[in-house]
Amino acid sequence: MTIAVRRATTADAELVSSLNADVQALHAAALPWRFKPPGPGTFQPADAEALLRKPEHSVFIAEIAGAPAGYAHAEIVRRVETAFHFAHAMIHLHAISVRPDYRRQGIGNVLLAAVRAAGKEHGITLLTADVFTFNENARAFFRRHGLTPYIERLWDRS
Repeated sequence: MTIAVRRATTADAELVSSLNADVQALHAAALPWRFKPPGPGTFQPADAEALLRKPEHSVFIAEIAGAPAGYAHAEIVRRVETAFHFAHAMIHLHAISVRPDYRRQGIGNVLLAAVRAAGKEHGITLLTADVFTFNENARAFFRRHGLTPYIERLWDRS
């Protein structure tokens, strides 16, 4: 099985929107008060096209035999020096998703490698990602790839 990864273009807006539905459904199931279920009110092709036009954003599509199997969305983030921290740059992974039928076949590994390579194209080796505590599969995936926790966000919904 050969996994092909390519950068998405605006012509892929509908595909990117549909690939995002798996992530949207997972989040909506876990936190229904916060996330909308996939549908007309969520990440539509026009939203994907707008995202794909942003130069600091990269979206990668993984395909097996021409069939879309997953995607990753990352952003180059540059922070200037402030009184609190030094200047730094990172590639931030906003989303990574593999279609259910293609999981456990190395697609996530290849997508994450593409994101890291995109960072290195800009001289950036710092990779960051947000992961919800309910998503143990994602947390384990990131740990296997060397990501470690460095911040914790807490909340009180009372």
